[in-house]
Amino acid sequence: MKLTQRMLGALVSVLALACVLPAGPALAEDAEAPMYRLYNSYTGEHFYTGDSSELSFLVREGWRYEGVGWNAPASSETPVFRLYNPFAGDHHYTTSAGERDHLESVGWRYEGVGWYSDDEERVPLYRQYNPNAQVGTHNYTASRQEDDFLVSEGWMAEGVAWYACSEGATASAANDAPIMAPTFSSVGSMVACYHASGHDYPADVLGRYGASSIEEFCQILVEEAQSEGVSGDVVFAQAMHETGYLSFTGAVTPDMCNFAGLGANSSVPGSGNRFGSVREGLLAQVQHLKAYASTEPLNNPCVDQRFGYVKRGCAPFVSELSGRWAGADYGGKVLALLNNLYRY
Repeated sequence: MKLTQRMLGALVSVLALACVLPAGPALAEDAEAPMYRLYNSYTGEHFYTGDSSELSFLVREGWRYEGVGWNAPASSETPVFRLYNPFAGDHHYTTSAGERDHLESVGWRYEGVGWYSDDEERVPLYRQYNPNAQVGTHNYTASRQEDDFLVSEGWMAEGVAWYACSEGATASAANDAPIMAPTFSSVGSMVACYHASGHDYPADVLGRYGASSIEEFCQILVEEAQSEGVSGDVVFAQAMHETGYLSFTGAVTPDMCNFAGLGANSSVPGSGNRFGSVREGLLAQVQHLKAYASTEPLNNPCVDQRFGYVKRGCAPFVSELSGRWAGADYGGKVLALLNNLYRY
């Protein structure tokens, strides 16, 4: 197969990973440590780390964040060793010192202890092997369903690789969240979160612009977020923060269909960009988030009137919107609403 320039770039990023980043995460002295899972769609490799800086670096490089794979103990008697193949651009993880030493002897680079296995053996992490792949040959998951599915697709089951304290979640915003990520929450979860806020949906206005109910609003939001690869969870949380759960008590009015305060001056009522429909307004918000979080081109015609004013890729994580999109505490406020959404 002939590699495209984009695929070659992804491989270079993988090969550079071991040189740019520290050898494994420094885990805090907490009972459990979240282990983040990422995927490189160009090489097929899943990657696992407990280091949020490493997570941020990889998201910037184009890896897709897939949430928390599992929660590991901060320490135990059973370390999980991390190794890197500089020739193939692949990582491997094992609790076996013998396997570690063998891989080192044939050219793999030992990168230290990646994390620890739970000595109480509460949640098994299953290991699968793809005999037809050269990169991403192994997958590790706490999901029995994922293990069974991969085996049904031709992967070889290799048993339990190590143990977790508890299963992870498809998304976690405890400390931060990437903007370019899948939408983990369902429309129903967003609707439940909205109803729990106690606000009344402005159907009399937004109904004229294409969303007569909160259900329709959230459905459109998810569709537009997915169209650009932006997390619908982040879009929802930001829109609820900016509009006060669609109460529009600031400068923007509901008939403007501006759900992110684009171009608005808080001291000037009615200021800000106007959009012709709920869908267009949400797409503009999504595109503005993509401008901050990614250097990838838009998938849709640009409707964000302020897209060109953003330094592309300067804020791939929600926390990094602070001092850029708005004030110094802006990212924290959006994250608080995002964590609230993940309760539903």
